[in-house]
Amino acid sequence: MSNTRHGLTTVILAAGAAQRFGSCKHLLLQEGKSLLQHRVDAVRQAGLSNPFIITGAWHNAMQQAVPNLNLHYHRNWKKGLGSSIGFAMDCIPDTAQGVLLLLGDQVAITGEHIAQLLRNWEESGNVVCAHYQGAPGVPAIFPHSQFPALRKLEGDKGAKALLKAQTGALQETPMPSAAIDIDTPDDWLRWQNTSNKFTGPLTEPLNSGDTLWN
Repeated sequence: MSNTRHGLTTVILAAGAAQRFGSCKHLLLQEGKSLLQHRVDAVRQAGLSNPFIITGAWHNAMQQAVPNLNLHYHRNWKKGLGSSIGFAMDCIPDTAQGVLLLLGDQVAITGEHIAQLLRNWEESGNVVCAHYQGAPGVPAIFPHSQFPALRKLEGDKGAKALLKAQTGALQETPMPSAAIDIDTPDDWLRWQNTSNKFTGPLTEPLNSGDTLWN
């Protein structure tokens, strides 16, 4: 089962085919551990544990490489990110009071980032999320009141539309590093060339620029 700190459950989304990358990017090795393991470690560093990991295209490879992780195969992964989120909501405990959604390839997200979101959620009880590239996005924490809407997501529509639909109850945390993900081999090379670290400030003004790799 997942950690139940104040009823919060964590979900890492890692079901996509990674067609632009050409292989399972979640199993790329960084400092001797897979990128997926690093995401799990970041969650644990924030005081949470055993996130639910939603798999799809590369489930068999991931199950073989990291059998100790809490993997849940979404057979309809081809339907898109929204479908994977809807599936995840059926996996988490009925007693969950909130859910943290995190993408498996957001390589620059640290335990400190997640801990900040967690503190904001504990203080407000509202939807809290990262803010980058001029808009709200994941990682994000949704309270139980948002679970029905998350379950209805389908296709390629992720949680961003729900974040934008919040009226006055959304708490955003500037998090430019959340924009860094691994879509192509070139992205991976650039990340390695930065010594696997985002060198910008932890937070930036909400109107900060979008150029994160330069």
